[in-house]
Amino acid sequence: MEEILIKPASWCEYEYRACPDGCPLEAAESRLREAHRRWHECGESYLDPDDFRDALNSAIQALRNVTFVLQSAKSQIPDFDSWYPSEQAKMRADRILRWIVDSRNKVVKQGDLKTHSRMMVHLVVNYEEEAAAANSERRSWEEFLRADYVAAAKSTTEAPVELTVDEVMSALNETKMSMMARQRASVLFERRWVADDMPDHELLTVLSHAYGRLRELVMNCHKLLGYIPAIVSYSVLDDTESRLANVEEIDEYPLGGRLPCMVSSRSIRTTRRRFSDGSVITEFRSHRIESDPEVRRFLALEKPYGEAPKFSVEALGGLQKVDQLNALVSLYAKLAVGILQSGQDHGWFTHYFRRGVMVGSRLHMAADVHGKQAVASEVAQTALELDADAVVMINEAWVARARVTPDGDYLPPELHPERSEAVFVSAAARSGVVAGRLLPFRVLDGLPPARRVEVGEPQPAGLVGLLTPTREAWGCDAPPLIGSEFWRAQRR
Repeated sequence: MEEILIKPASWCEYEYRACPDGCPLEAAESRLREAHRRWHECGESYLDPDDFRDALNSAIQALRNVTFVLQSAKSQIPDFDSWYPSEQAKMRADRILRWIVDSRNKVVKQGDLKTHSRMMVHLVVNYEEEAAAANSERRSWEEFLRADYVAAAKSTTEAPVELTVDEVMSALNETKMSMMARQRASVLFERRWVADDMPDHELLTVLSHAYGRLRELVMNCHKLLGYIPAIVSYSVLDDTESRLANVEEIDEYPLGGRLPCMVSSRSIRTTRRRFSDGSVITEFRSHRIESDPEVRRFLALEKPYGEAPKFSVEALGGLQKVDQLNALVSLYAKLAVGILQSGQDHGWFTHYFRRGVMVGSRLHMAADVHGKQAVASEVAQTALELDADAVVMINEAWVARARVTPDGDYLPPELHPERSEAVFVSAAARSGVVAGRLLPFRVLDGLPPARRVEVGEPQPAGLVGLLTPTREAWGCDAPPLIGSEFWRAQRR
C-alpha cells in the first residue's frame, strides 16, 4: 500500500483528482466530478422543489456527457474500438442508464422532467423497527391509522400529499399505544423525489447508480491506457489541508462504483420527531476519530489504561468467523477494563473493519432513546459507506432483571429501581455471525476521571440491539430473540 499526499475537494472528502497529467480521460473524469457535485447539490436542496429540479437537470446532463467525451478521446486510447461496443451493450441493458439518456434529451429539447415528491412515514419503537424502516411492509394511510402500534411499527405508509408534518403527527396521536411505547417511539418522515416515468426509484439513488456504472466504465478505460485502479483511504490531516492517503490497488471498485457518500441518502432525506410531543430529534452526534500520532505515542509510553492489547492478524483473520469475532471482542473487553480501572468513563465507540483491517472509528453521543435509534441507523450507514464487513461496538449501559409494567411493556433498565452498570462489547460480521461480552462494574466513589470502579467478571452477551440496523443493511438473517435476550436487544 503506497502513501501519497492528496487534496480532496472542499465539498466532499471522497472527491480528488484521479487522472495523472496528460491523461486523455481527464475530460471524462471532470464530467464525473461535476455529476458528483450536482448530486450533493440535489441533497442540499431536497426540500426546495425548484432548486432540486435545477440540480437534478444539471446532474443528468453531466452524467450523459461522460460517454460523449469518452468517445471523443478514442483516438488516444489503444483498442478502444474493439472494447467499447461490449460496454455499450451493457449500458443499454441497464434500465436506469437508459432513463438517464432519455431524460437528458427531454431536459435539452423539452424542458424540465416531470417529478413529484412523496412523504413516507415510519413508526419506530425499538431497534428492530429502526432496522426495518427502509424495507417494511407498505400499508395505505387509512390502514396505518387503524392498526395498533405493534402492527403499524412493522410497516410504512405514504402520507396524503396535502398533509403537513404537524397534521400527520396529530393523526398518529390516535394510534393505540401503551404509555411506555408512546414515550419511546419516534416517527420518521422520509421525503422521496421520484420521476413520473420512474416512480419506483428515489432520484438520488438513481443518480448514484448511474454515477457508479459510469465511474466503472471510465476505470476500465484507464486500464486500456495501462493505469492501475486504486482506492484511497485517508489518515492524518496536515497543515496544508492535504491528507496523507493510503492508496490500495484494486481489480474493481467497491460499492458498484459509487463513492461512499452516495451509498445511502436516507439521512439526507429523513427527519425524526418524538411521538410523545412532536419535537424534532436532533440531540445525537457521531464523530469521526482521526488517528493522532501524539495520542498513540502517549498511550504507548504512559500506558494510562494498562498494557495495550495486541491485535494478532492470525487470530483475527477476516473477522467473518465466530472464533475471530470472539478474539476481537476479547481484545476490546480487555481495553475496556483498563479504561474503567483508570477512573474514566468508557464512552460509546464503533470500529469498522474490512477483510480484518480497521477502516474507521466513530464516537457517538445521544441524549435519549430517540437519539440512540438515530445513531443505530448512522452506524449502519457508516458500515455501508466504508464497505465494512465487521463492526465492533463498545458502550456503557444500564442492566437490570426483566420486569413487565402493568400494561405489558418491559421496563427499560434505566428506569429499573435495581439497575446496575455494565460495558457491552458487541461485534457483528457481514457473514451473519455475532459475538459479545458484558463487563459489569460498580462505582465505589468519585466522578470521572478520578472515580474508583470495581469491575466484575466478563459474561457472554448476545447481539446488541444497536447493531440490528447494521445487520439489516448487510442483509443478515437475524435469529429470533426470545426471553431476556429479546428484552435486552430492545432496550439498549
